[in-house]
Amino acid sequence: MQARLTPPTDQVRDTLDQRRHPEPGPTIRTEAQRDRDRILYSSAFLRLGHVTQVAAPEVGHTFHSRLIHSLKVAQVAKVLAQRFKVQRENGELGAISAKLVDALDENATEAAALAHDLGHPPFGHLAEKVLQRLSSQRQATFEGNPQSFRIVTRLALRSVDLPGLNLTRRTLNGILKYPWAHKEEPPKHSEKWGAYDGDQEYFQWARIGMQHEHRTLEAHLMDWADDVTYAVHDMDDFYRAGLVPLDRLITDRLERASFQEDLKHRYPGDGARLSDAADRLFDGFISSIRTRFTGRTEERVNLRSLGATLITRYVEAISLRDAPESHVALLEISEDIRDEVTVLKSLTWFYIIDRPSLAVIQRGHERIIESLYEMYRKAMDIEHFDVFPPAAAEQLKRAKGAARERVIIDLIASMTEISATEIYRQHLGVSHGSIVARASGPI
Repeated sequence: MQARLTPPTDQVRDTLDQRRHPEPGPTIRTEAQRDRDRILYSSAFLRLGHVTQVAAPEVGHTFHSRLIHSLKVAQVAKVLAQRFKVQRENGELGAISAKLVDALDENATEAAALAHDLGHPPFGHLAEKVLQRLSSQRQATFEGNPQSFRIVTRLALRSVDLPGLNLTRRTLNGILKYPWAHKEEPPKHSEKWGAYDGDQEYFQWARIGMQHEHRTLEAHLMDWADDVTYAVHDMDDFYRAGLVPLDRLITDRLERASFQEDLKHRYPGDGARLSDAADRLFDGFISSIRTRFTGRTEERVNLRSLGATLITRYVEAISLRDAPESHVALLEISEDIRDEVTVLKSLTWFYIIDRPSLAVIQRGHERIIESLYEMYRKAMDIEHFDVFPPAAAEQLKRAKGAARERVIIDLIASMTEISATEIYRQHLGVSHGSIVARASGPI
């Protein structure tokens, strides 16, 4: 992977710590540190503790939630930024790369990483697809990345006078993994985007002076940290649970061949190269895992050591250098390293996500989201507002046209999996609920 980055002009750099709604300056913390803390203390971030990454916790097994994943992404992203800062101080970067790093803020990188998954609905990507399908029938849409942007700029509550968290332009651009709006034609390789049509004004303000459709360095570091932590901690989770057989992939050639065949099918054109990366991992870095996990002290220590080794390898794999032409720095990650991370992520798809047992569970989750959407749509159409949480009811009474549809999408997307399931059970009449409880909704 190679990305071309141009350092911001002095004029743009002077605006990166600006907020759309001016506030008194900080006394102790920097502006980026204030952004980080606002995200960390938001209820939208707290909700991620009840949103699964891949699988929900079960008796005897604790898997990563979106909350723990986000904390780890933030830690790795900040280390990546600090590493470039050290290289800058040691004179290891070219002039253009050094100027780019001078404008990099490790706290804003950390803040962006904390916020990157705020828009994930209950049940993750599965619910994302259901909301996309249902909302598109009514000229609306849903996607996790613009929902994250919408949360920090509109939905998160901090003040009665200002919408959202009023973050700096620097942090907002760090969150924008896909820095184009919905109405714009996205690059052909991407079906994702960074902001909804209704959030264009805030999006355009955040992007003033930025290269068209180009991520900032903070956004690139957040994205790589996301890939690395997801790949490593899912491997850890599901090996411990006995679902990803690392030991057999190392010792059983037939097991490995089956997985490599799936790589070739899943990534046409790249399968042979990814198969080589799998051999490199299973014959090298992961070769010490030769038995099924039973929980013995030696196994646990070995697994922690493996995770640390891989993350260190992938943190050190990203580099900056000046391009031959002037005014451009190249952010690079070798193809071999990216292939290894892809292989690790593919373990989860092959052994977990494609499991028939998970498919049955996911169909149930789809039905929950579909049912909630239908229930709220019908209640909205007949103005049965007492079905909604108070804040959503207030918004619906003010909203007109397509904006009313967005209220329902925001409501469902901001639920925890526990609350979504409980509302569904009450809707079916299989749970009594409570007559003294308020209508369930976002935390």
